[in-house]
Amino acid sequence: MINLFKNRVLILVLVFVSVSCSENLENIDPDLPEGQVDSTDPKFDKRLFAIGQFRGPSTCTATYIEVPSQSLDSPAYILTNGHCVIDFYEDNSIYIDKPISAQVIFKNIFGVPEDQQKTFSIKKVAYSTMKGTDIAIVELDHTNRELQAAGIMPLKLASQIPSKGTVVNAFGYPLFFETVNMRGSKGQLGATSLIAEFFWLWKDFYAVNMKDIASGSSGSPVFEDLSKGIWGMINTTTIGAKGTCELGAPCEFGINQLPITKPETTYVLDVRAIRSSFNSKGIFDINLNSNQLEKPSGFVVGLNSGIRNFGKKDILEDQLRFTSSSHLNTSYRLDAFENYNWDNSSGFTPMTAETTAINFPEKEGFYVLTFLADGKKNRLTFKMDFTAPDFNTIQLNQVKGSDSYWINPVFVYPELVGFKWKIGPLATCDCSDTSDFETFNRNPRFVSNVELPVKVCVIGSDLAGNQTKVKEFILNK
Repeated sequence: MINLFKNRVLILVLVFVSVSCSENLENIDPDLPEGQVDSTDPKFDKRLFAIGQFRGPSTCTATYIEVPSQSLDSPAYILTNGHCVIDFYEDNSIYIDKPISAQVIFKNIFGVPEDQQKTFSIKKVAYSTMKGTDIAIVELDHTNRELQAAGIMPLKLASQIPSKGTVVNAFGYPLFFETVNMRGSKGQLGATSLIAEFFWLWKDFYAVNMKDIASGSSGSPVFEDLSKGIWGMINTTTIGAKGTCELGAPCEFGINQLPITKPETTYVLDVRAIRSSFNSKGIFDINLNSNQLEKPSGFVVGLNSGIRNFGKKDILEDQLRFTSSSHLNTSYRLDAFENYNWDNSSGFTPMTAETTAINFPEKEGFYVLTFLADGKKNRLTFKMDFTAPDFNTIQLNQVKGSDSYWINPVFVYPELVGFKWKIGPLATCDCSDTSDFETFNRNPRFVSNVELPVKVCVIGSDLAGNQTKVKEFILNK
């Protein structure tokens, strides 16, 4: 490592002067190019070195940020998504000082020799949550001095969000390209809305029409101009989405607005509030009076079901059951997405037991179950689904060898997550008789050429248990 401070006088000056740690680099080209970033381009902006690839529970993008009052000897912090630093699904948890085994790699950019790329270890996750937003502040096991000695300068946080219609940039490490290194994308900034994906619910996320956003892009910084600083971070996208409000298919909704998954849309969260949580030594402190981030609490809620998709069978046979860690102090309210108001604190019903049961909604759609305790809210989402998947969407994977087939139905989340099937001689196999169907256990079936021709009968089911009609396949020699 290069020692930048051999001069003793300079060291003494730095002790008494507040150091911003930001290098005043010329904004070489505010209209940064899209696609693969080329470090050998004369117009390459070295400030992009601050954007690294985070490798932890998930592989994402992370940004080395300038925090208030930081010094060269205070810890270096990176910013990424909350879902990048956990190895399980969470929706209402908030973590402080969470240990993690991870690292961040900087300068993984085309044109930078591999031996010049820089890898730094992670000390801990100072803060992370997926409750209402999706953010993680990660403390490196290195100081600002160490990163900057390696030629990596922090990016400052913007003071304002650009207006709707402004062209904004994002840089990250999407994984779907053969060579994974930094890529840029840009798009027009759209409006904000409530976003739902799987069982997460996020408030005031911005829509933007960027390309090349995929797994690995999570955590990518978003900005209008690097000189103004970064204001946002990519969270999720509908590129390649299947379904509505499902995993990988986020949807927008609002009051009197049914949820809709908009094609080719990426969502960005505002990160500017994190500045309020760093103390006078440049260290994260959630207990500051200025702190704007939600603090963790013992207020825990849950549904008594591992799957949050319910069908008509559930309505007939059971009730919606939910729990609260402090039920005597908790009230609840149930709303359809199109009737939901994030800020509403009226019309709540007190819980009378740790586990409360109510009738399932009888209308198909998406719902929010909001819990209120001591002014704090937790939210759970679920779906009432009465519509069977289209049997025409069932596909049979067929691997043909010299003397046999290996066959299996193809899973397509969330509409085809389970199958029943049977296989028999073409002349005698009756697909209309479902009494002898067997559950597909995810192991492909071997069919020898001696058995051919055969008929394969398949029934698919979705997460709510709705079943398709039978689809028939014929295998010939």
